[in-house]
Amino acid sequence: MAGLFGLSVDPKKHKSDFSQELFLGTFYEQHLGEKYGGLAVKNSDDINIQTHKGLFRPMFGPEITEFEGTEGIGYCGSSREPFLVQSQMGKFCACFSGNIMNNSQLTGTFMRSGHDFCREGDDIEIITKLIAQRSNILEGIEHADIMISGAFSALILASEGVYVVRSSSGHWPMVIGEKKGATAVASESISFSNLGFKILRDLKPGEIVLLKNGKWKTVGQITQNRIQICSFVWVYTASPVSVFEGISASEVRKRLGESLAKKDIENGFFPDIVVPIPDSGRFHAIGYHQEFCRQANEGKIKKIPFYDEALIKYPYAGRSFIPATDKERSFEANIKILSSGEKTYQGKEVVVCDDSIVRGVQTREGLIPKLRRLGVKGIHLRISNPELWSHCPWGKTTKKDEVLVAKYPKEQQRIEFLGVESLKYNTINDLVSAIGLPKARLCVDCDQPELKVL
Repeated sequence: MAGLFGLSVDPKKHKSDFSQELFLGTFYEQHLGEKYGGLAVKNSDDINIQTHKGLFRPMFGPEITEFEGTEGIGYCGSSREPFLVQSQMGKFCACFSGNIMNNSQLTGTFMRSGHDFCREGDDIEIITKLIAQRSNILEGIEHADIMISGAFSALILASEGVYVVRSSSGHWPMVIGEKKGATAVASESISFSNLGFKILRDLKPGEIVLLKNGKWKTVGQITQNRIQICSFVWVYTASPVSVFEGISASEVRKRLGESLAKKDIENGFFPDIVVPIPDSGRFHAIGYHQEFCRQANEGKIKKIPFYDEALIKYPYAGRSFIPATDKERSFEANIKILSSGEKTYQGKEVVVCDDSIVRGVQTREGLIPKLRRLGVKGIHLRISNPELWSHCPWGKTTKKDEVLVAKYPKEQQRIEFLGVESLKYNTINDLVSAIGLPKARLCVDCDQPELKVL
């Protein structure tokens, strides 16, 4: 995944600082990618572009004053983007989020045709080459969607404005925001609130939009086949403040926690304390706790677990799902979580809420020992996402044959591997109910072993 932000303003009506808004809009997508950041602005007949390695804000600093213009795009992710190319249609640059599953085949085809690559293997270079094979950007985008196996969203900055595309499968969202004199588009709506943009709507799967002079219009619609939106954006990937398809991520997470609490109450299990794994587990734990409070207020139960944060995230640590290798992920996960200095957990039965378990190594080697050192008697993991049976072929956050359930298909095997007293998940039906969209519109491929997406 990567975070994308595009901005177009009408200089006669737009009263804010363009460069600052482009900078901040991109900055708010930082949680989707931390390795590289970049900005590109259309300035007269040229494109001003800069990319940096590292966190977005400290790398750019005062340089944002150089990005004056009326249209621009920004990127936070694992590759050096936006990527600038010179083509038969002139200069354009692009940034991308998603995964091209037939990357190696497309690369080979281009190389056999005499193309060279300055960044062989990068999806963004494949996309720009595919776009450049047609006479204009719109036709190029449609051609790229046909040729690519996978899912993506992308921003293309050209002389005529900012093109925005959400691939026809609809896996990765793009959201449009508006205010007087300006239109913005982003991977997540988190970018809009502090900049005064009102969420308008999500791009439709296959929709191509052009931002120009502070306005937007649909300029193309790629034929849709099987439309599936990634369910995991609500469960974990997105910021809790983000809204997709009119559905709040924080609200979905609380519903998932509520579902887990209902099952524990039905089974007669009443923990002493409920603890989130920060930050991703917080709203799941809030939902879990609120369900106990709700049933107690209705007179259905008498005991309510305390909500507490025995684990604290160090604010200067990054997200542990982003690094590419197991070693990097384990290191980041270990340094970011600190255990409480309080002594109130001795002998307690503690429910620990989290969004998902992928590999399980971070949980076993990092989190569980920290809780044990607090004197916890029992650790009961409550996982909001259904069991992950495979990697995600549409993104790049997991790899083949590394998910926990595939290695330990029986629940008791997972309990013993993780070193906990109990482990419970929501079901796919629970997930679909929490999101509130029809199952047919959601991608739950990684949760279904029978699909064999490995």
